[in-house]
Amino acid sequence: MRVSCVALAVVLGNAGLAAGATEPTFTKSVAPILFEHCVKCHRPGEIASSVPLLSYEMARPWAKAIRQKVLAREMPPWPADPKGQVKFRNYPRLNQRDIDTLVAWVDAGAPKGNDSDLPPTPKAGGSGTDSRDAPPDLMISAPEFQVPARGEVPYVRYLVKVPLPEDKWIAASQARPGNPAVVHHMAITEIALQDGLTPGNLGPLAQMLRQLGAPNEVAGMRPIVTAPMEPGVYDMLGVYTPGSAMERYPEGTGKLLKAGKNLYIDFNIHYQATGKPEKDQSTIAFWFLPKPPKSQMYRVPAAGGTILASGQELMTNAPGEKAEGAMVPIPPIPPFAENYEVIGITAFPEPVTIYQFQPHAHLRGKDFRYTVVYPNGREETVLSVPKYDFRWQLAYELETPLKLPAGSKLVVTAHYDNSVNNKYNPGPEKEVHFREGQNQSWDEMFTPFVQYSMDRQDPADTSRPKEQQGLLDIVQAVGCLEQNPAGDWTLTNASGSTASKGQSTSSVAVHTAAAEPLGTRSYQLLGTSAFNPLVHKGQKIAVKGVLIQDPKETRLNVTSLQMVAAGCLPQP
Repeated sequence: MRVSCVALAVVLGNAGLAAGATEPTFTKSVAPILFEHCVKCHRPGEIASSVPLLSYEMARPWAKAIRQKVLAREMPPWPADPKGQVKFRNYPRLNQRDIDTLVAWVDAGAPKGNDSDLPPTPKAGGSGTDSRDAPPDLMISAPEFQVPARGEVPYVRYLVKVPLPEDKWIAASQARPGNPAVVHHMAITEIALQDGLTPGNLGPLAQMLRQLGAPNEVAGMRPIVTAPMEPGVYDMLGVYTPGSAMERYPEGTGKLLKAGKNLYIDFNIHYQATGKPEKDQSTIAFWFLPKPPKSQMYRVPAAGGTILASGQELMTNAPGEKAEGAMVPIPPIPPFAENYEVIGITAFPEPVTIYQFQPHAHLRGKDFRYTVVYPNGREETVLSVPKYDFRWQLAYELETPLKLPAGSKLVVTAHYDNSVNNKYNPGPEKEVHFREGQNQSWDEMFTPFVQYSMDRQDPADTSRPKEQQGLLDIVQAVGCLEQNPAGDWTLTNASGSTASKGQSTSSVAVHTAAAEPLGTRSYQLLGTSAFNPLVHKGQKIAVKGVLIQDPKETRLNVTSLQMVAAGCLPQP
């Protein structure tokens, strides 16, 4: 049986068992809970179709299982640590009143009750079961796809013309597979084609350019909305993973859908065979705002420009295929590795507000942790998923949006289990690769999404100095790595800082930094633990990070730390 949401979640308690009331019945007390919170998954054609709960006849055989799962709080699924300090608005745990109602119903023999008490059966699809939802303003469908019974199904890309005469701002959206049983995940973006190109001739052109070794960008397709701090990185318009729900963006925010003659919705769909022929027609639905919002939302991978694998910072000029959602190749997971570690770092030189986290990996994904390092050095874990489950991948929506001042950084740590202890592992004796674009379930991904808005009042304002706009620089400095008695790390005998175009580094830049002379400056280093600084103590190192200056000290929130010489002696 496929695990899913006995999605008895985010409960309002409107169907509980009041003190002194008679025993609950399905029609009067239980059905409202199931209809409101469960049947969007537990119905034919959905992810939990093997445990349908649409009627008394369907739910009655599962009564004891429901009792067991809700008492153990195993359902609804919530892979994140429920004891985390940060609260999420889509936290789905049942309150005690509803648990008591379900348990009392089962203990009473699971009586049916009067048919006249049964609420209307929720409709399938759309934005869920909430009758307050208006129909979408626009729904765009991919063509129908025939999924074979067996074998590897290459990623499917469909381009569908944006049918709008003018730009629109999105208040809510829902990426929805037509057949959840065969859709592993779906990524949806908006792209622009060069003049003269069409979806029909784009494929052959891209194939020819790949054979010539030309970069993908030359193929005539580019993102139309990009991350403001990472030009060229797609804003993910919609993401579907098992467990996804309708996205409603907070008041004052929205995502942008552009209009134009060469603009297309790009459906990138990963299908998986089920053992029998299937078909799917996936869609994305949009609900629009009446006017532009105060803040624009962006969703991008939080791997940033810096990635470390097994404790080693990866160079931007390393040979090999770049991993999906990353700027560098990630080395493969070795055979039988139980705890392969990948860390991604994203620096924020300007203030941002984070609204959502969504970690994504495949069969070997073991755990994820999102940690913020603030410009004063304070560190805070904002999401911990100790038991990541690729079968149930939630987007964690913050109850209170997380405002990060300029100079902060986000560190995402993930572990992968390629051992025999992983019951979902199809081949522990094999290397597991992080590929670009065509990742199958037996490949791996490190794609920790984050959805945020920029807090700069006017991104186009260049009339004032960056410092007055709350903008900081990413810089590089060379010096000696030392640790003070309190355990903090400092760059001493350091050179002056020089502006850097990126937060990570290359082997060529490290070689060049070796010749740079030391100086007399000192920098307090923040968030160094990912770089294992103890092994570099007393060495000459090149450090990159967000430069934070105040009257007392100068700090670097570190995004790259590389040894450039074994010893570190002051200049004569």
